[in-house]
Amino acid sequence: MNSISRRIGAGVAGLAGVAAVAVLAAPQASATVDSVAVSGSAPYTINTGYTLTANLSGAGIGLLVYWSDNGTSLTPAGKVPWPIGYSSIDWKPTTAGQHVLTASQGGNTKTIIVTVSDPSQPGGGGGTTPGGGGGTTPGGGTGGTGSASSALGGLLGGLSGSAGS
Repeated sequence: MNSISRRIGAGVAGLAGVAAVAVLAAPQASATVDSVAVSGSAPYTINTGYTLTANLSGAGIGLLVYWSDNGTSLTPAGKVPWPIGYSSIDWKPTTAGQHVLTASQGGNTKTIIVTVSDPSQPGGGGGTTPGGGGGTTPGGGTGGTGSASSALGGLLGGLSGSAGS
């Protein structure tokens, strides 16, 4: 009987080893971050509270969600999505400029970029572009499209003005 016990013990140990390898080699559960949004609208300002939300889907929909702002973790331990398919956190920016807000779940990420302004600074203190960060709102906005539009308008205006010469 002693030899049977050893064989059973060796078999159980072998199965446990195979199971551990299978778990480690398994691909991550498929999870998809479908969208990320920020409550409110531009201009976003420092020391004001907003809510970041993410809509989730996929087989890994119940995995922890990790949030970050410019690469700095906002949820070091992760956040359980609740209700299922949805995650939200409170966010209060303390610095002006561009903020890349990211939600990650199961290896899938989605980002949104917002420009935060400081109303106490001349021009809104909204970033590195002149006038505080672009967009259509002075001193703020949701990106650099305002400065790109004005540059394109200046170029096109200059072209049309020289075409008639």
